This record gives sequence, structure tokens and C-alpha cells, in this order.
Amino acid sequence: MEGQKERQFYVRSPKYPESFKRRVIEEYLSTGIDKLTLQKKYGIRFKSAICTWMKRMEYEDIRGKKPYFEIVNRIALKKQYSDKEGQAPQDEAALKARIKLLERQLEDEKFRSEGYSMMIDIAEKELKVSIRKKAVTK
Repeated sequence: MEGQKERQFYVRSPKYPESFKRRVIEEYLSTGIDKLTLQKKYGIRFKSAICTWMKRMEYEDIRGKKPYFEIVNRIALKKQYSDKEGQAPQDEAALKARIKLLERQLEDEKFRSEGYSMMIDIAEKELKVSIRKKAVTK
């Protein structure tokens, strides 16, 4: 048997009906159960099944990982504007104050972006590793 390759047999993953996939996705989105627990509960073998199904069926993962700064900014803005929700400022002074606040936030974000860019430049120089994607790559 030397010279002959051993045959490898692959186990095919079971085909689940679309109604089953939708039920699992709906349960994931509506309850606080994590994906791994649902996979064990329903005997789903491959670990990225729920994510794959959600992409194919165009579901949005509202519980997925979000960038840290986005979450922090949302919390801060929610606290700041929770009492004003649904009410639009009517007077000119309130509108000017709102514009000033938004301009300040824009400046802060530009500053943060510039800081990230500088961090990447330093990391590329010190580690001698290309981090940014080159424009001419395919």
C-alpha cells in the first residue's frame, strides 16, 4: 500500500430547511441567547452557521460586535439628548448652540482620526510592517 494515498472521507454538513434557519435566527435576535448555545441546542455542527445564514438571508446582526468608540459615543449622546427626544429646538439660539456642538464633535473626530493615522505611521516605521492597504494591490 506504499505509494497509494489514503482516502480521506469528509462528512457533509446537513442541509437545513430555510424555515429552520429563520427560526434559529429569529430566536437568536429576539432572545439573549448566544450563537454557541443555540448551535448546541439545535445540533448545528459548523460554528459559523448562524452568521452565514444571516448574511445569506439579509438579516442584520444587531447584537454583533461594534467598535468601542461607536458604543461610547452613543451612550454619551443618549444621556445628553434623552430628555429632548422628539422635540426640535425652535429658537435661533438653540439651533446655533446645536451647530456649535456638532462642529466641536466634528473637530474632535478629525483630531482622533489624525491621531490614529499617526499611530499607524509610527507602528509601520518601528515594526517595519506595512499596515495600510496599498492602492495598487489587487
